[in-house]
Amino acid sequence: MSKAAPSEAERTSIDAFINGGGPVGLILAIGLAAQNRQVVLVEKSLPKKGPSFDGRVLALSYGSRLVLEQLGIWQKLEPYVTEILDIHVSQKGFMGVTHLHASEVKVPALGYSVTAFDLGQVLWEIAQQTQNIQLFTECSLEGFEQNETRVSIDIQCSKNESRPLAFDAKILVGADGTYSKVREVLKLSLEESDYGAFGFIAKIETELNPNGWAFERFTSEGPVALLPMGGHFHKAVMVVPSAKMDEVKALSDDEFIARFTEKMGERLGRFVSVSERVAYPLKETYVPQMVVGRAVLMGNASHTQHPVAAQGLNLGISDIQAFLSAVEAENDLGNAEALLSYQTSQQTHHQKIMGFTDSLIQVFQAPSSVVGHMRGIGLMAMEAMPSLRKRLSKMAMGLAK
Repeated sequence: MSKAAPSEAERTSIDAFINGGGPVGLILAIGLAAQNRQVVLVEKSLPKKGPSFDGRVLALSYGSRLVLEQLGIWQKLEPYVTEILDIHVSQKGFMGVTHLHASEVKVPALGYSVTAFDLGQVLWEIAQQTQNIQLFTECSLEGFEQNETRVSIDIQCSKNESRPLAFDAKILVGADGTYSKVREVLKLSLEESDYGAFGFIAKIETELNPNGWAFERFTSEGPVALLPMGGHFHKAVMVVPSAKMDEVKALSDDEFIARFTEKMGERLGRFVSVSERVAYPLKETYVPQMVVGRAVLMGNASHTQHPVAAQGLNLGISDIQAFLSAVEAENDLGNAEALLSYQTSQQTHHQKIMGFTDSLIQVFQAPSSVVGHMRGIGLMAMEAMPSLRKRLSKMAMGLAK
């Protein structure tokens, strides 16, 4: 809590205070405003003004599209997305391949790719035009205290406020990323697993147009993937062990393309060009307790995953959907029963998705040739059995519960 706390008379009463202006915080704010809640959202940075490739191309599942449609977001976002119609899954050095098709499960697309920049711009525009949302940028959470009826929150803005701004909210949501300030104040433990690997992300161009195809190929060092981005461009992902990070980082463009080709194989003709690469350490984080009183953690503040199953943002959108459903009929957003219901349902869902992600890594990175052949048999069996493919497709689409 800040030292010079404002008086009771200076406090503004609101329904929800959201710390963090990333996709999860903004989508939640829009959803709460649709329930006629008064929302304040605080973000310490300013929205980016110009497009750039910083590696952040996000995969939205078909299930996430349905949520965004319900909130009136998808209609404005759709011009910026690229459809993923088919997915090719294989492994390097062993037989076996399977294909997932949107047509087989009778949906318009298995998922969609969108740049973080485009998603952020659309969400900020909607939030700025929504009457029930107040946005504070270049501001930070100073501290908060809570009791049975409210959370008292102070923020400090760098622009022109020499004193803290103060709010009384029915609920405080930490949507402020892996190293969440809300989690820190609540003193909640963060469980962290280090995969001992780095993900290299680049924008890569192929000779042929992908026409909606995405590719995932498992290697002994980690997966490589191609996600369509429109035209002949893709988001390329290459996972390498931490011990090889510096070596891969030092590769020239031609050398990186050669290394990526060796792992992925030629897809859609030659790889023509590649952007500057971005590398980040691969870790899984999890906070077992998502709710403390009237404070809730959501999105990456509560969980982060290995990118192999492309479920990071989708799991955050699942949090939003579950939360909005739990509180929809409540006058008090901090209703203890509703928050307990939300926490219980999402903990189960998080563990299922994170368990699925871990199992993929363990099975496909096992070095044994016997295991490699067994994986190949499994991929071929899935290719031959539509029911198995449909189950995997539903998992990829975020529709498996």
